Amino acid sequence: MKEQIKKYTNIDKTWRKKLNQVEDILKSNESNAVKVDLINNILSDITDKLIDIHHQALTDEMTGFVNRHFLNEFLKKTMRISLRYGYSMSLAIMDIDYFKSVNDIFGHNAGDKVIKVIAEIIKKDIRNSDVVSRYGGDEFIIVFPTTKLTDAQRVMERIKLAVYKYDFGDGIKSSISYGLADLQGKHKLFEDLIKDADDKLYKAKEKRIDPNKSVRKTSSLKKIISKTKK
Repeated sequence: MKEQIKKYTNIDKTWRKKLNQVEDILKSNESNAVKVDLINNILSDITDKLIDIHHQALTDEMTGFVNRHFLNEFLKKTMRISLRYGYSMSLAIMDIDYFKSVNDIFGHNAGDKVIKVIAEIIKKDIRNSDVVSRYGGDEFIIVFPTTKLTDAQRVMERIKLAVYKYDFGDGIKSSISYGLADLQGKHKLFEDLIKDADDKLYKAKEKRIDPNKSVRKTSSLKKIISKTKK
């Protein structure tokens, strides 16, 4: 797999080209000061390339949110600091209500659109210090460092309302459910905090309603009529 990635991204070719450039500079008749400037420029290009590669490896392409691996590492570190210094910290798990019905009725492209739109809604309501991960297909985790439960809940309610009101077009409707937990002494591992929020999400999902229920019924009726005609 590593060899395929190297071949696909031309990483080896890029590094060899940069090294050749450095060698050519060192062999040139330029002054040492000029050589240093030229090599620094090359090193800056290499650094930017490494940052881009690192960013791609740690983020979800569709939403731009961090992936599961980064989120887990961030949670470990943030929990350790929060417990040590007594900082508040909250975590929310949210998913899109009846997301499968969006894919079934409107198609997967519509489902992708819903995910992207909701991701943008989340970005507008969180702070730069908050970290969001697309933890699963339609499941997101939001970490709120130095944030009390009540403050995190206000953010989540704003997100929930914004999604509910949003006009996705083509008759598509969407809504979200979430579970929220704050860091307590009982949470020894980051998995404990996630489980606490996930349990609350499960309870919230018991009260949810499919926003595309009427569309689903109409779609099913059309299929029945179509079969009858045949």
